[in-house]
Amino acid sequence: MERQKMMMNLSQMAHITRDDLRTKYGLSEQEITDLDQESQRIMGKTIMMIDTALRDESLDAEDRIATGLNFIEWSMQLIEHNFESLVDSKVPKNQLN
Repeated sequence: MERQKMMMNLSQMAHITRDDLRTKYGLSEQEITDLDQESQRIMGKTIMMIDTALRDESLDAEDRIATGLNFIEWSMQLIEHNFESLVDSKVPKNQLN
């Protein structure tokens, strides 16, 4: 698998199926389950951080929303990074560069 084919943006990640993870990316059921659980953990913490930001009375409404949106962006980048790191780890070292 070429590195270029593995790289994707967040909108593409939404369309990856469990079968894709197995067939295209070579992930085992355990790796898929671990990735899913970690993503759920990240999203749960993100929801709590967004809730805190939206309730922060020291910020005006615009800053509360901006902070919440930043938390969403960071969490999605972390999920994407975790996915790419796992897929990268599956590529034999002799195929890199």
